Amino acid sequence: MRWAEDLVGWAVGLFFLSAAYQSPQSLPYSALPLELIGVVVSSASPSNSACLIRCIYPAKKDDIFQPGQKTFDFAEIEEIRFDGVVIQNLLTHDLEFLTFSKNKPVVKTPPSPPPPVVAKSSDAVDIELPKDTVNHYLKNLPDLLESAFAAPRYREGRNGQKSIEGFEISRIKEAGIVEQLGLKNGDVILDMNGEPLDSLATVLRLLGGIQNASQAKMTVLRDGQKMNFVFNRK
Repeated sequence: MRWAEDLVGWAVGLFFLSAAYQSPQSLPYSALPLELIGVVVSSASPSNSACLIRCIYPAKKDDIFQPGQKTFDFAEIEEIRFDGVVIQNLLTHDLEFLTFSKNKPVVKTPPSPPPPVVAKSSDAVDIELPKDTVNHYLKNLPDLLESAFAAPRYREGRNGQKSIEGFEISRIKEAGIVEQLGLKNGDVILDMNGEPLDSLATVLRLLGGIQNASQAKMTVLRDGQKMNFVFNRK
């Protein structure tokens, strides 16, 4: 019976991996807002392995994933191992290791990156964003997420259907990166480079694109008026 063979394979895999497996030291531990809850490893058929992952942001949610699947739009599962999961960070496209909290080493907080240089006018904000600052926040996504709260803002469409118009910013942390960029509580980010921000997946994909772009443009609705934010990467 196939299900019995898989069950035996998982059990055998767990036994041998627990005795002989070593963590991949070459991969950095992931700083994405994800927690590994459990794994089931099939040595006979690795593609049938599965893992239970919890998303911490924007709301706690648990789900089961297999190799090749995306996890809450933050990462893609590459390989499931006994003591962790190899993932591809969809922001940086780097391979990282997501392990159980009890196995994750204590990492010193990295030094604060250089602040952006902001020039404001009545309807525009020009921002010089150092490359080191961009890389810091893409690799330490919780720092970015904790600097403010972003909630979808909906609008009524045809037939009473609602769609996301953008993301409204609130609870901006004093001296955090969101405040440094010139954003204010109540601002609604409508689009980036002309592409509407209609889902969290779109937001994350566009954030990842900034890493290699020399310039990015963002439209913000403030007090009923649209403003242009222009990011120039130094």
